[in-house]
Amino acid sequence: IVTFEDEGKGSPRGNLGARLKELRIKRSFSQTELARLVGVTPSTISQIEGNLIYPSLPALLKMAEILSVEVSSFFQETGAKKNRFIFPAKDASRIKFNNMPERAVTGRLLIPVDLEAGAEPYLIEIAPDSSLQSHFFMHKGDEMGYVISGSIKVTLGNATYVANKGDLIYLSAEMPSSWINEGAVTARLLWIKIR
Repeated sequence: IVTFEDEGKGSPRGNLGARLKELRIKRSFSQTELARLVGVTPSTISQIEGNLIYPSLPALLKMAEILSVEVSSFFQETGAKKNRFIFPAKDASRIKFNNMPERAVTGRLLIPVDLEAGAEPYLIEIAPDSSLQSHFFMHKGDEMGYVISGSIKVTLGNATYVANKGDLIYLSAEMPSSWINEGAVTARLLWIKIR
């Protein structure tokens, strides 16, 4: 952890704490939860968010992984893209899923991370012959997904359901314990996290 006395709050590094707090809140993590997952103390997260200290590079990389954002997201100006209403596919941010093999599942956030919206749309792709042993997001809130192509088996509690192309999956309190694509084509889902 490094501290700098000559950095103003207006510099990109001076905004790191505010960006971390904004992203943490959008992902519904408390400081304590994020600290536990990163391997630091809650006090460290609080000090980073207050721009009193800066995280080590490994801690910053871990935070980006947990929050499903690119490291560069911590250094981007907030509000730069708020008035846009079309978001080109090339601008979608690739996200990483904790403890899930990239060959099995990939995802892209379809709007800018700093866009103030009531929901976050993602494109989730689960490869053929793949299974995920937990839900792809750690999220406290409602979620829904529309199956664009393929089909997917979802285990919720003791029951297993099959969602095919055109079906909608809605989750509230209970999260799936597994996702299985037994098909020969990639299962593509338009997934919405409701904030």
